[in-house]
Amino acid sequence: MRSYSERATIMPEKSRRAIFTFGKSSFADNVPSKFWLKNDQPVHLSCGGEHTAVITENGRLLMFGGNTWGQLGLGFKPAASKPASVKSLKSENVKLVACGRDHTIVCTWQGSVFVAGSNQEGQLGLGHWNNTTSFHLLHPFCEHAPIKMLSAGCNTSAALTGGRSDKLFEC
Repeated sequence: MRSYSERATIMPEKSRRAIFTFGKSSFADNVPSKFWLKNDQPVHLSCGGEHTAVITENGRLLMFGGNTWGQLGLGFKPAASKPASVKSLKSENVKLVACGRDHTIVCTWQGSVFVAGSNQEGQLGLGHWNNTTSFHLLHPFCEHAPIKMLSAGCNTSAALTGGRSDKLFEC
């Protein structure tokens, strides 16, 4: 069965915003979906192979979609049909997120980088090839300049740092 990436859009409204998703995935079966967030505003999102990540204005990370490889960072939960807060990152203030095909990479305002999901090609940068079902701190980034951008592909991840000499790190 061929899988297509899910696409999501944030639509503004006076007091709350909606997240609209479109496309075929293992949990939505090509049915457009809409999610309203009442107490927090979504400000950034990223879509992977069959999962979506949302950052809210309060720095919370919400994840939903397929979780076959642990890419939601929610443990062994098979899938999340609506946005779920990542409890393990509750104390963090999330700044950036990038979803790869089956993995997710997150950066906080404090400069910490966390990864979860498929690691079959080393795309999580953990120094091994084991998949993870929860977010793990990625130590190499903690000592470099602040991260300006994250990107994730099928089996790769990248982070661009800012400062006097921009550096690109790739996993």
